[in-house]
Formats: sequence, C-alpha cells, structure tokens
Amino acid sequence: MKAILKKTFSILSILFLLISCVSTENRDTGHSQSIKNLAALATKKDSESWKKRHQEIVGRLDKNPQLILVGNSIFHTLDNEDRKEVWEKHLDQYQTVNMGISGDRTENVIWRLQNGTIENINPKVAIVLIGTNNTDGNHYLSISTPEELEGGIWKICEILRQKLPDTKIVLLGILPYGYKPNHRDNINKATNERIAKFPERDANIYYRNIGGVYLNEDGKVKKELMPDYLHPNAEGHLLMFDALEKEIAELMNE
Repeated sequence: MKAILKKTFSILSILFLLISCVSTENRDTGHSQSIKNLAALATKKDSESWKKRHQEIVGRLDKNPQLILVGNSIFHTLDNEDRKEVWEKHLDQYQTVNMGISGDRTENVIWRLQNGTIENINPKVAIVLIGTNNTDGNHYLSISTPEELEGGIWKICEILRQKLPDTKIVLLGILPYGYKPNHRDNINKATNERIAKFPERDANIYYRNIGGVYLNEDGKVKKELMPDYLHPNAEGHLLMFDALEKEIAELMNE
C-alpha cells in the first residue's frame, strides 16, 4: 500500500511540475506578445506605388547627398511642382535626397532603412519627421500609444546611427494636427515630450519642435499654411526650412 501511495505521489509531483512549466511558458509568451511594439517592427507595404517610390529613392543615392529627408507625405509632397522655391533656397545646395513616402508609419520607414535606402551614402545631416500616421485611426487599423511611437522613432534613429555613424540627426517633433483639439494631436504631443529627450541618450541627435510655426495666437492650425490641417503647403514648407536653415548650415560645417 505504501508503495502504491509513493508511486501515486511521484506521478502527481511530476504532473504538477509539468503544469507549472506550461503555465509559466504561457505567461511568458503572453508577456512577450503584450510588449511587442508594432511601431518598431520593420513592415513592408504591398502597394505597387509604394514599392516604386522606394526604388526611386534608392536610385537617387548616387547623388552623394549631404542631406537626407526621412519621413512620410509631409516630406513626399516636397516633390510637388510648386515646391521648387524650397529646393532652390534650401535643399539643392546639399544634393538633398527626399526619402519621404506618403502614408508611411514608423514601421514602414524602419523597413526601408534596413532595405537599401541608406546604403553607400554618408550624408552630414538626416532630418527625421515621422509619426503622425501612427496616430491616424481613420485610415489605419491600429493606433500607437506615445510609448510605442517613441520606440518606433527611436528605432529609426538607432538604425541611422548604426548605418551612418558620421551623420547628425535633426529630429523634428510631430507637427500639429487638426483645427480643434483632438485625440490624435494629443498623442502626437505626448510623443513629442518623450522624443524631446533623445539627445540625452545620443549627443548626435538634435531635437527641434517647429510646430509653433503653423499655429495662430489661439493655438489653432493656420489653414493658410496647412489647408488640410496636416500637410504644409508651399508656403508652409518654406517656413519649415527657414526655421531649420541656421541649424542645418551649422551641422554641415562641423
């Protein structure tokens, strides 16, 4: 009888250990899933126009750019015909390559930086403006939290620093969005508070928030500079680079 009880106890002990291991494994897996930050995971788009734009950017790298613009449609629209004055006044002198693609979120930029966008170049300055699409709940299935968006933007800076160690990064705060107070703009502002501290982590990152350029005295977005309350028009882009002109010149001469 004692032998049977001893055997039964041993079996129960083994079962208990197995259950504990499975439970621990499930908890660990669940924890890993809960901390997975989609904003920091490289993501390629299936859009043919997106792929074409990416290849066009890669094809421009033989210009030996001294300045690169990393971002979304806010930079992409600099290629519009009415932005020639911006290029003539601020960008042509640095053989600038515009790496903006409309609709990009941080995860898309990460994929591009890891897949040919910054190979075999050594620019002196990279201007990074990204994040507003991560907080757009109208056109995307997911919205990033400020913490997640911070992680995605940091990943972009990290890749740039690793692949372009001699390049200075001018990190712009996410621009204001909307005519009235809104949740998207609130997340953007909270994100800016976090990424403003990046220079403390890396002295080659320079944070600038030029959002005030686009706001009136009441703190509302100026329609004459951002007709859709998101994208600067030609005048808005001129003001953007007017605000950055001195800093870019200083970094170019370091």
